[in-house]
Amino acid sequence: MPCFNHGRFVADSAEAILNQTAGDLELIIVDDRSQDNSWEVIQGIAKADSRVRAIRHECNQGASSSRNDGLRAASAMFIAFCDADDIWEPRKLEVQTDLLKNNPEFSVTYCDSMIIDENGVPTGRKFSDRFPLPKHPSGWLFRELATRNFINMQTVVMRRECIQQAGYFDLEIKWVEDWWFWLRLSDGHRFLYSPEPLARYRVHSASTNVVQQRSCAINRVKVFRRILQRYPQMSPSLKADVFRNMGGELLDIGKRRAGRRLLWQGIRLSWAEPLGLPIGLRAFLRLLCSVIPSKRDRELRSRMGKNMSW
Repeated sequence: MPCFNHGRFVADSAEAILNQTAGDLELIIVDDRSQDNSWEVIQGIAKADSRVRAIRHECNQGASSSRNDGLRAASAMFIAFCDADDIWEPRKLEVQTDLLKNNPEFSVTYCDSMIIDENGVPTGRKFSDRFPLPKHPSGWLFRELATRNFINMQTVVMRRECIQQAGYFDLEIKWVEDWWFWLRLSDGHRFLYSPEPLARYRVHSASTNVVQQRSCAINRVKVFRRILQRYPQMSPSLKADVFRNMGGELLDIGKRRAGRRLLWQGIRLSWAEPLGLPIGLRAFLRLLCSVIPSKRDRELRSRMGKNMSW
């Protein structure tokens, strides 16, 4: 459990873990040099329960470093994740470890989660409503994860040996480090999905996906670049999906020239594949929209009184 400035939430998150029906566990909380009262709260939790191990960074290092320190400290057969502002349901660990014990061909299990607000009140939506699952959410998920993330961090339980194959979280990726980690795992391990919501995912005013939207987009572009570099053997159709999605992210953050170039590259790859035309046409429509100047752009061009490059 990484924690940064979540003093108001971390006690509830820890309590939900320590009250699991599967009580044979160790909770490792890594405080990333919080500036609020998080460390004091964490120390109190560790003092009250011997199953809690508290680690504190000397300086702020980011979520990836916190997760890695937790992984290095872990010694159990199964490893699970929970951020310091999210909640596990009481049977989560029991259900998911049983799934892995009864299905040895799978290395990772994940599930759905309910979305709650800042005060812990359910919003009526699930994580899968915001991030739809692929048609087949279990099995070899490399192709699906190469284009987008649909796995909620706090729902994952994995076998310890997964670290030996995938390594640790990438320190150069922020905000979406879990996606890149799941993708590397999916290259050699099968995932097992459970539809039962076994966690509560809190969305609040300080949530990463609220305050770091542009940074998340930039780091998604970084992940797409890593995918293309690390997995050159991907099929042309999958590469086309990656190029188009990366181009779309660049368009969304205002990098129009680079975004259009990648969209064109994705379109060319799609048309080179059998039955690739419909996918290419969808990307072409987005490319066309990116080329047509907006009303604001036209007004600006008129005021400047000179040609502009679109």
